Amino acid sequence: MNPSLQELLVVEEDAEILAFRCPDAGYLTWPLLRNQFLRALISSLYYRETPLIAPPAEGRHRRALAALPKTLWKNARQWSAMRSDILVMASGAGHFTKEGRSFNRITDYFAMERPESTLTIEGLMDWQVPVRPFNQRTCYYLPWQGAMELRGRLNRQNRHDVHARELVAFVHAKAVKLLGLELPETQLRLLESLVAGKLAKLPSMADTYRSLLDRVRPRLVLLEQGCYSDLGVFNHVARQAGVRVAEPQHGMITGGHDAYLYGKVLRESEEFQQYLPHDLLTYGPWWGEQAVLPVQKWDIGHPHYVEQTRLLDRSSEKTDILLLSDGFEFQKYLDLGRDLQDRIGSRYRVVVRPHPIERARVRATFGIEANGIAIDRQTDIYTSFATAFAVVGEVSTGLFEAIGIARHAVLWATPKARFSFPGHPLLECETVEHLADVVLSRQASDQGLDTSNIWTSDWRGNYARYLDNALRGTAPRRLDA
Repeated sequence: MNPSLQELLVVEEDAEILAFRCPDAGYLTWPLLRNQFLRALISSLYYRETPLIAPPAEGRHRRALAALPKTLWKNARQWSAMRSDILVMASGAGHFTKEGRSFNRITDYFAMERPESTLTIEGLMDWQVPVRPFNQRTCYYLPWQGAMELRGRLNRQNRHDVHARELVAFVHAKAVKLLGLELPETQLRLLESLVAGKLAKLPSMADTYRSLLDRVRPRLVLLEQGCYSDLGVFNHVARQAGVRVAEPQHGMITGGHDAYLYGKVLRESEEFQQYLPHDLLTYGPWWGEQAVLPVQKWDIGHPHYVEQTRLLDRSSEKTDILLLSDGFEFQKYLDLGRDLQDRIGSRYRVVVRPHPIERARVRATFGIEANGIAIDRQTDIYTSFATAFAVVGEVSTGLFEAIGIARHAVLWATPKARFSFPGHPLLECETVEHLADVVLSRQASDQGLDTSNIWTSDWRGNYARYLDNALRGTAPRRLDA
């Protein structure tokens, strides 16, 4: 039997891992490798056809340069008014069209609750600058990101490569000895290269974070993916400045997600805790119970779920079986869709929905259908839920969001799904035959899940109370030195 994530964490259950430090800046370096190394192990077990860790996409520098002038112009318009009590650092992955404008479903609900005192700095998804953003107090991270990358490339030295090889070798030896898992040489070299690049830009990364915090002077940062170890240096710099950091939940939190499950050595290390946010703002108690890490958990609710279900047209005919791709193995979902469609006939239409991180690639490769299976083009998943009789997936928060909207929310119970959801309240189907039987024969009322533990009510009130607590206290310190 393949190991669980909890069992994989044996690779970091050694205090010696905290001895690896950046040769330039002194920061712990395991956070720079942690997510990628664990995902390389997970990939070797569950994603053998499409590795989770791959070289950066070709053409990214050209596309980033093409977007740079527009981001510089938009940032210049905000430059004189950047001071804000609340700084939102967003990935940019959550955009959909709301009232004809671009709206970030992950962070804009919070930003619009206190628009006069909230500034958002956003990354670019697929290097596309949002058109007519709903949130007018938005800057874009690309200029700072580009400067960091350039300084890192110029700063890269042999000492960074040596340290990267030593760190990768240390944890890989643990994986081989304790788990019997050996990564191929190509993956090891890729991990070493990724870490060496991060080490080279680490001083400029820390300087950039300091300058941003000194410019904005926030008392609170809402940091999307703040528990991911790659953002550990941001958390460390913010803590030095006396700035509170919270991650707003953006997707699934389970016992199979490496960003929310940490080994005992790290959890009990006061130094490592400086690389984590102070708070985790969850959709509801169930999600917080899955997270095992030393942060304070606050049940806020799921703004996008609340607002979109309120607007949903529930009179639509339920004609679709919606398959939710995991972002990596889209062809597998197309194959499942073709097999399922053959078994259920014309009674329902099978539709495969790409994950946001693969949407542009899928659109360019397949268009609107493949082998007779429709590919969902809606930017907002709730529009797709409106016509879904059943929603099926392996690794998706969408399964939970579909409860009470679609007739059935079904976990495709593959080994990958069982790893990702070691505990869950969903209906399971292991085979396409079982899934076809569920689609054709189950009644509408037999799921009957209580969602109050999954989605906390009154997100506005909960967020307001959280802000009252988080913004209480002293002003942030300057970090000019």
